[in-house]
Amino acid sequence: MYLGSPLYLIIQKPVFLAEKMIGLSLLALFAFCYVHGFWYRRYRVPFALLLILIIAYFSLMLDPNLLMLGFFSAALLGMLENRRHFLIGISGQLLLFAVILLLNMGRMQPSDWLSLLPPTLIISVFPWIMRMIRHSNELKRQLSSANEEIARLSKIEERQRISRDLHDTLGHTLSLITLKSELAEKLLTKKPERAAAEIKDIQTTSRSALQQVRDLVSGMNSLSIKEELLQARSILSAAGVRMQLEGGADKLDAPPLTQNILGLCLREAVNNVVKHSLAQVCVIKIEDTPGLLSLTISDNGTGAPPRRSITSTTGRGLLGMKERLELVQGRLEFRQEPGTGAVLTIQIPKILKTPSKEDF
Repeated sequence: MYLGSPLYLIIQKPVFLAEKMIGLSLLALFAFCYVHGFWYRRYRVPFALLLILIIAYFSLMLDPNLLMLGFFSAALLGMLENRRHFLIGISGQLLLFAVILLLNMGRMQPSDWLSLLPPTLIISVFPWIMRMIRHSNELKRQLSSANEEIARLSKIEERQRISRDLHDTLGHTLSLITLKSELAEKLLTKKPERAAAEIKDIQTTSRSALQQVRDLVSGMNSLSIKEELLQARSILSAAGVRMQLEGGADKLDAPPLTQNILGLCLREAVNNVVKHSLAQVCVIKIEDTPGLLSLTISDNGTGAPPRRSITSTTGRGLLGMKERLELVQGRLEFRQEPGTGAVLTIQIPKILKTPSKEDF
């Protein structure tokens, strides 16, 4: 429909047949370039430039008002993704408008200017508007994709958190139940009263484990160092390990998140002492300095023969502690040698550093 005007002018113009055939051929080429410019992205630049040249020919040979065909070339220019190609195409179209208007300046009446300038301005701005709309849609698409990725990573992190919490909490509690049940079995014939007391402790511990699971599922599990020290003393005593405490947790200046992470790390460390160290003494040292919180757990056990790396997939407890400490910019150092025991040192800064671009 829009090509009806140039088609009518070509047919009605009193020129030779050859010129009419050229005009009709260029009009067909114009339609071909426009349609295929939408279909083939890689050829949009040459197609858009061909449209501009054909519009220049029609505007000079037929009628200056055929500059309105610039809406077709503007649509292709607005779809160009490469900024350099886009600027080249826009420059070519603006040059076309300037040349045609200058060449016809003497023949155009004021009414002609009023009918030609507004559409010309709209055509000049149209590709920029299309480009901004496409850029906005691309940003929305990227934002949607980023939100989906964040949601996916959040689910993975939540699964890892639940895995760590189950490992640290239930592993500790089930180890305590195992030790107390073994002790009750040994005392059953010799000291029935003591065995009955141990069985009652097992019942209490199992109920506590059930409550811990409920707290973990609801995401409301919270620990303090003071409470965890009491639990550590209980499980170490049941395993026949004497606990020595250096420093206290009564006046520990730490926010709830730090307390929770330190408590879980202490729980996992004590659990490892009971399971792997064969120690007689476990020393827990807490230091609260103005800028740093420090927790050290050492034992006089045999140490594990193979040296375990913190990032090893087999050392799930150490890896879980390291991942937790990253939340509060804490550091973990683990040393062990066969026959000399193990030392685990945890340090957490009281004032967290603001992440910089390099940290990402």
